[in-house]
Amino acid sequence: MPSWKTIGCVVALGVPGTALAYLLFFGLITGAGAAYASLVTYLIPPIALAYGAIFLGERFGAAAFGGLALILAGVALGTGAVGFARLRRQPARS
Repeated sequence: MPSWKTIGCVVALGVPGTALAYLLFFGLITGAGAAYASLVTYLIPPIALAYGAIFLGERFGAAAFGGLALILAGVALGTGAVGFARLRRQPARS
C-alpha cells in the first residue's frame, strides 16, 4: 500500500491536469463542434510516437509509419481538409 504522501502527490498532479484537459476539450467542443472535437482522440497515438522518439530515444519501423499515415489520413478526411469528389447522378433530360 502506497503511503499517504504518495497518494496525495498523485492526486495533486492528476486532478488539476485532468481538470485542465476537460476545460480545453469542452472549449474545443464549443468552438469547433463535437464532430471536430472527437477527432482529437485520434491524434493521441501519433503524439505518443513522437514523445517516445524525442524523449526516450525509441525507434519505430514501417508498421508505425503506416499506422501514422492511416491515422493522419483519417483525421484529414474527417475534418474535410481532403475530400473525395462526390459522384452525382445527372438528371435524365427529356
